[in-house]
Amino acid sequence: MYQALYRKYRPKTFDEVAGQEVVVKTLQNSVINNKINHAYLFAGPRGCGKTTIAKIFAKLVNCKNNSTGIPCGNCVCCTQTNEQNMDVIEMDAASNNGVDEIREINNKVKLAPTLGKYKIYIIDEVHMLTIGAFNALLKTLEEPPAHVIFILATTDPHKVPITILSRCQRFDLKKISDEQIYNRLKYICDNEKIEIDEDAISEIARLGDGSLRDAISILDQVVAYTNEKITLDDIHEVNGTISQKNVFELINYAVDNNLNGVISKINEYNNRGKSIVKITEEIILFLRNSILFKTTSDFIEDKKNIYREITTKISTTKMLEYISIMNEALLDMKKFSNPKMLLELLFIKLLDEKEFNDKKNEIEEKTVEKKEVSVKTNLDESSKINYQNVKKENLIQADKTMEKKINKVDTENNLDEQILQELNNFVTIRVNNTLSKFSKKDTLEFKNTLKKIMDYVMDEKYNVYATMILDGELKAVSDEYAIFAYATSHLSNLFNENIINIENLISEIFNKHYKVVAVDLEKWNIIKEDFNSKKKKFEYKTEEISIEDIISKLNKDNVDDMQSLFGEIVEYN
Repeated sequence: MYQALYRKYRPKTFDEVAGQEVVVKTLQNSVINNKINHAYLFAGPRGCGKTTIAKIFAKLVNCKNNSTGIPCGNCVCCTQTNEQNMDVIEMDAASNNGVDEIREINNKVKLAPTLGKYKIYIIDEVHMLTIGAFNALLKTLEEPPAHVIFILATTDPHKVPITILSRCQRFDLKKISDEQIYNRLKYICDNEKIEIDEDAISEIARLGDGSLRDAISILDQVVAYTNEKITLDDIHEVNGTISQKNVFELINYAVDNNLNGVISKINEYNNRGKSIVKITEEIILFLRNSILFKTTSDFIEDKKNIYREITTKISTTKMLEYISIMNEALLDMKKFSNPKMLLELLFIKLLDEKEFNDKKNEIEEKTVEKKEVSVKTNLDESSKINYQNVKKENLIQADKTMEKKINKVDTENNLDEQILQELNNFVTIRVNNTLSKFSKKDTLEFKNTLKKIMDYVMDEKYNVYATMILDGELKAVSDEYAIFAYATSHLSNLFNENIINIENLISEIFNKHYKVVAVDLEKWNIIKEDFNSKKKKFEYKTEEISIEDIISKLNKDNVDDMQSLFGEIVEYN
């Protein structure tokens, strides 16, 4: 019968244990110096060697010739397997976690060992025991017979009661390094005559994430997958992951604001059976490597070209922001039934914000350019008039024309302030009206019903406005009003400029018309403090300002019409 590689190559001596040198040396010295404790706790991540070390230690303490700290391999205790040795009792606390199982141990601990000096109880996943079972174990663990040793193993030591921890000598095992996993995999491949590329072994070591057992299991699975030489692509096919080159293609589409490319790639990977959670983890790793390459490339050994290309297109700050958002999404993906949808929505949100920021920067650049052109034009016209030696009356007429245009610019600047003041008054009225009749019950019901907004994210008519709502956070609701808060004033202003369409979408969801408004978080914190401390009284007031008029004025004001401002004085080249 075929034996899995991780079982076949499980270390049989301390010399074969990888990555736990400190623990191994301490245990060996305790045997050599005859300072063996009555209870040990091995804590650490999965696949790092907890149970393996426990079994080797159990064999060593009963070895007849253990003065060197290494099992001799010749005595009766060393030649017997763990299954044959009646002095080594293993128990899985995940499936035997009740009081009855522990009481059975308590009843048998008084029995003398059969062959060796000690009777060793290895309790794996000890954190799974019930409180009653822990209490039953407590007295025996504190004062066991001289011939009994308890070895407890767990991946979650914080779930073990402190009363148990304090009675054990604790060893914290660490993750095994990629280099040590690589060396062990290379040894196995050479022994088993497995043909495999060097970069494929490195990738398996990385995917093992500090767990040698997981890494060997991946190798075993890939060996079963192909009869040919194992390549990097085979690793990703079996493991459900994608290569860093594939991640680069996906990120490149996102940086270029190509949503169609992003969605098509996600669909392609999903159809090929790739794990969306693992893809998201690979995206985070890619962005991390890109940042390292940009700041200190010494840590990045390969694929430098793709990191170099992406770092020319996106800033370190933006990459860190992407990593933060992706990391938060990972938690939801592991609980959500459709992680693919979450990843698509995440990219839609990121690209929507990027497009908004690009437009904002473009408007700011045009504003600066407009001012520069205005100043340059005035200077050029003045020089031109002097150079041409025009008649005095023409010069006077030109001055009057310029004065009219300057007055017009001043008037329009005043109009900007007037529009903004009207918008601020509108926002203030809606905030006051909401908080004057604020209801916690209405807020909770609104928040629950608002989850239906996900159904409109891919809707052609409402997808943009659905994304805007998702970008914000619902803060307060009354019987007819609702307040949303946004991270920046730019996002809250964008919401308010699209209030009509957003209210139509909310009416679709609730079958009821709500009047909504948005503020930035800084402003909301002030409002919230005033409301909670009752420093300010929020009174209901009838809306006399029309949001439609404000929006039409804003749209009209945003038109960049140089000709209307400067007329024939501006000379376009």
